[in-house]
Amino acid sequence: MAEGLSLAAAAAELNIHRQRVYEWEDRHPEFADTVKLARSKRQAFLERRLLRASEGPVVTSTIFALKNAGQGDWRDKVETEHSGEINQKITKIELVGVKPE
Repeated sequence: MAEGLSLAAAAAELNIHRQRVYEWEDRHPEFADTVKLARSKRQAFLERRLLRASEGPVVTSTIFALKNAGQGDWRDKVETEHSGEINQKITKIELVGVKPE
């Protein structure tokens, strides 16, 4: 992962499925820490690659990878917090279908 591979790709290189990695993370805290470090190294690799790139598909693909794997630093995420109460009771639920054209 330190070379930019995703968790799934790194697991495939080791001939295991990524689900097995998730299971090991749940069972072994030290292994989970190692995976977290690997994810951080992947992010660092991608950030360095982005800083070195000038334009074109490398920039676009690297930004895409960072947004999907960037541990919160790069995510396009909007959070909305609702405050107050909802005092209206639901009295009717209606299922409406749309006919294909």
